[in-house]
Amino acid sequence: MASIVERRVERDSPLLRNAPLVAAAIAALGILLVHADTVASIVAIWWRSETFAHGFVVVPIALWLAWRKRAEIAAVPARPWYPALAIVAGMGALWMLAVAAEVIGIRQFALAFMVQAAIVAVVGLGVARAAAFPLAFVLFAVPAGELLLPILIDWTADFTVWALRATGVPVFREANHFVIPSGNWSVVEACSGLRYLIASLMIGVVYAAVSYRSSWRRAAFILASVVVPIIANWLRAYMIVMIGHLSDNELAVGVDHIIYGWVFFGVVMALLFWVGSFWAEPDMPPPARAKATGVTAGDVPASRFFFVAAAAIALAAVWRPFAVGAAPAPSAVKPVLAPFAAAGGWAPTATMVSEWTPGFHGESAKLAQGFERAGAFVGMHVVYYRNQVKGRELVTSGNELVASGAFRWREVELRPVEVRFDAVPVEARRTVIADPRQNRLVAYSLYWVDGTLTSNDYVAKTRLAWSRLAGGTGDAALVVFFAPDQEGRDPAREALEALSPAVLDMLEATRAKR
Repeated sequence: MASIVERRVERDSPLLRNAPLVAAAIAALGILLVHADTVASIVAIWWRSETFAHGFVVVPIALWLAWRKRAEIAAVPARPWYPALAIVAGMGALWMLAVAAEVIGIRQFALAFMVQAAIVAVVGLGVARAAAFPLAFVLFAVPAGELLLPILIDWTADFTVWALRATGVPVFREANHFVIPSGNWSVVEACSGLRYLIASLMIGVVYAAVSYRSSWRRAAFILASVVVPIIANWLRAYMIVMIGHLSDNELAVGVDHIIYGWVFFGVVMALLFWVGSFWAEPDMPPPARAKATGVTAGDVPASRFFFVAAAAIALAAVWRPFAVGAAPAPSAVKPVLAPFAAAGGWAPTATMVSEWTPGFHGESAKLAQGFERAGAFVGMHVVYYRNQVKGRELVTSGNELVASGAFRWREVELRPVEVRFDAVPVEARRTVIADPRQNRLVAYSLYWVDGTLTSNDYVAKTRLAWSRLAGGTGDAALVVFFAPDQEGRDPAREALEALSPAVLDMLEATRAKR
């Protein structure tokens, strides 16, 4: 008798009648509040970056997509799916590791996956399948895609140079810089087409969700939303260069460069949607039994949904103390890199071989020193980081050996090579750097992360996370040796291998003074 009365109360109370929806909202909002600092980092990127300004409309669009499917969603009774709680916990652990490694992008994705998994845990797999598009669309809120920049830049430069040569324009190319008879051109970040790609993909997903019902048509249109803007950007880059070339650099070299690009992109996207409209499928009428507009609880007690929501919030929050503990105690001692004396036959000299410096910022200390041996001159840069936080860290997208916006210097070659650092074989990066007068430098670079040597960004980040979790200092540095390119000799490599023991002693001594 009591059970019947309890169920009647649940049906009569709006809160309990919509328990799955309310509990899912509580779980999502609770996790977002627990990780408010990560949410703030996402919103800050939306605010300052034109590439990711679309993030402000992602959640409203996701809610609208869910509202359009309300009848289909209401036709599936909600039933908590407990395995999703393990995903919440796993994403919380990933968030903690990303905090320790100072990888903000992984932190942000981990948060988004936590929210999605929490919703699935509350409402169950059936409802999640019905709301798959709105749930997946939330991932567009994460400002991601910058890892694609080097690839997109290379592809755009490859196509532009190929198209110019195919149409009879002679081209001399070095990396992503090229010279044609009418002037010099460079394919930089703004030319990569990343903004076009993100905008096209996001709009394409919405169009596919609204216009198609079959999975293959949706997948085909989303694929077209990726391929078409990439190819369109290639054509746009070629068109801009040709307009400048044919107009004797009177057109397409200033703000009209950007205007032509967006107008061309708008025309291409309009054509894509127009072609896609020929395969549009009308919406299916809602199931006859689906008269509700919410998520129905079926025979599951309302309290169970709220219990799962609370469990999801707890599993997302349990990692925060570990993340705080992973950060080493800040050191008030400012590191000082002491120049060292002659070693391995290389003697210090006041003359630096070049004005070039690495495009690294936010360091705690740095050292520039020149060396000479048998008439060969070599430069060394060491950039040291302590108490790493966002904006003051060794490995980040803003730190590059040759800054992408530095028109005086450009990277014309990059490849991994094995060197002997303190008699131990390690992989370094060998970079050829050129200036406008075609003077070339050969640079060898390595990361030192709390005693570990690597040239890989991901290994460096992983090592930083492990150092912090294991109670290490988290101190890190960039080490670069460079010299003018010489045929038949490689002074930069010779100096790196000969001076590496002294470099390690200096780094270890600096780390010890905390």
